[in-house]
Amino acid sequence: MSDIRSQIDSDGLVVRIAEVLTRRILVGGYKPGERLRQDALAYDLGVSQGTMREAFRKLEAMNLVEALPRRGVRVTPVDAAGEREIATMRAALEVLALRSIPRAVPAPHLKALREILKRGDAAENLFDSEAANREFHVGLARPCAMPRLIAAIAELNLAYSRHVLASSPSTPWKPRHNFDHWRIYDVYAAGDLEQAAALLARHVSAVDRVAWGKTAARSR
Repeated sequence: MSDIRSQIDSDGLVVRIAEVLTRRILVGGYKPGERLRQDALAYDLGVSQGTMREAFRKLEAMNLVEALPRRGVRVTPVDAAGEREIATMRAALEVLALRSIPRAVPAPHLKALREILKRGDAAENLFDSEAANREFHVGLARPCAMPRLIAAIAELNLAYSRHVLASSPSTPWKPRHNFDHWRIYDVYAAGDLEQAAALLARHVSAVDRVAWGKTAARSR
């Protein structure tokens, strides 16, 4: 029993360390392409190198870091091609999830989505806004009850947040009402999942075009 409890505690620590590193990557504490030293981070966070190694594996599974032969681990690069690929995959998979929902979405789930939207509109910084954005998009998909599909959507939204946060201008943040999200929600809550899927596809594609245009402008 003690061995099982020890394993559970160890797994929980790995998850917490991975969450700390994920946040640092998202907010730019570690830059794209930056090498992460396992020994230094283990010392900094007060954990064993084995725990840090397992945390790196979790980040690698989310495509936040990559292991390089004989060179350790580095934060995965952020580029325009990757951003476009992520947006294309998001549009396809999120629409598939909505079209796969077998029955009416339960009222408690709709209420939870509304709260996420309110939190997103009231966000006081881009990081919190992106967190609510990811939660909303993944939340739309959850009633499809397809765990692998939901996990893929969650990973893609996390990857897209990296691009948004990495390319955001350093201008003061102002809370903003996400009209697209609320329109998608209204149709989704009314039970018209096909129309909600169409609006969602248009929304993700529009975000992609805006982001692509900004990236192209920066490269000129």
